[in-house]
Order: sequence, then C-alpha cells, then structure tokens
Amino acid sequence: MRSKLGIRQLLQHPEGGFDRSFEPTVGEHLRLAEFNNALDRAGERELREIAKVMAKQVLVMYPAAMRFLASEAAKNLGGYYWGEEHSARMMEALSLKACGGGKA
Repeated sequence: MRSKLGIRQLLQHPEGGFDRSFEPTVGEHLRLAEFNNALDRAGERELREIAKVMAKQVLVMYPAAMRFLASEAAKNLGGYYWGEEHSARMMEALSLKACGGGKA
C-alpha cells in the first residue's frame, strides 16, 4: 500500500529532515540490529560470504560512489562542466599558494 503523506508530513517525519542527512536514521539503526541478529545466527560459510560482499562494498564500491558524487557536486557548484583543465589549474594554484609563490 502506498503512503499518501504530503510533503509537510514527510518533512516532519523523524527520517525526513534534510538537516540530518549525515546522521543515522532510526530505520538504519533498526536494519543494523536485524543484520547483527542475523550474523549471530549465521554459520562460518555464510559469514565468509558476507565478509566478502561487505569488503567489496567498502573497498571498491563506496570509494567509486564517493568520487562520482564529489565530481557531480563540483559540477553543480561550479555552474558549468568541471573538466581536467579546470582541475589542473586549481591544483597549480593551490601548489603555488602552498609554496608561497602566489598572492595570498
């Protein structure tokens, strides 16, 4: 069944606030508790498989997702496409300033 909450009701929901985007939600805590309970019941073979999947997520997928999100944020903040030449110019400016060669 689909919820018929309006935007005001959604924003008032404890998990609907935009100002809490980096804080874990109640639902995320509940999912973690359920996951931990499932781990307590899992056998060694299942635990190894879970460890492999989680390692892939943490070591491969999350860094790739963060790079993508960072590049999208840079594009949105700049108001135009942020290409390689822009990155090179920014790094050059930062290195000149760090070395004392640029104006403060």
